Amino acid sequence: MGYIPGSEKVLFIKTGQGGSIYGYENKYLDLALRFNEKYGFSVFVSATVEDDKNAFDRDMLVLDKVFVNQSYQIYYLGVSKGGLIGMWHGSENEKIVKMVTINAPLMINYHSKTRPAIERLGDKLWMVVGSLDPSYDYTPFLKGRANVKIIKGADHNLVGSEESLFDI
Repeated sequence: MGYIPGSEKVLFIKTGQGGSIYGYENKYLDLALRFNEKYGFSVFVSATVEDDKNAFDRDMLVLDKVFVNQSYQIYYLGVSKGGLIGMWHGSENEKIVKMVTINAPLMINYHSKTRPAIERLGDKLWMVVGSLDPSYDYTPFLKGRANVKIIKGADHNLVGSEESLFDI
């Protein structure tokens, strides 16, 4: 886990499966630094490890220890499987005030876990989906359930479209 100190507003970035806290060409580090400098956020970046069912709870415990006796708000940014983890496990977390997912694999357990989580999150969920990502086919099911931003021509990694994240 990586950490950049700032205010009690926390940007929590959960990477895609197998991703490092730095990301491809340091994309997570760049995002972390930009949000810290521009908005004063404290930023945590946590890598997603395959089949770690307790990762979300463990990450939340770390935040509680860093901000012991302080109130803090979480702005969650989940990339790919990190977005799915956030929806599934964070939909009832009161500290999460806004959640942005980027190309979360919506087809995984859509009816049993993903759709109910999307419905619980409601307006605090923003979903960014590239038109070339496999989850794009699920965007019609999201109408009225979540805020959706489609990035035309963007693939699963949003290569070349990272700036669009600052418009959400």
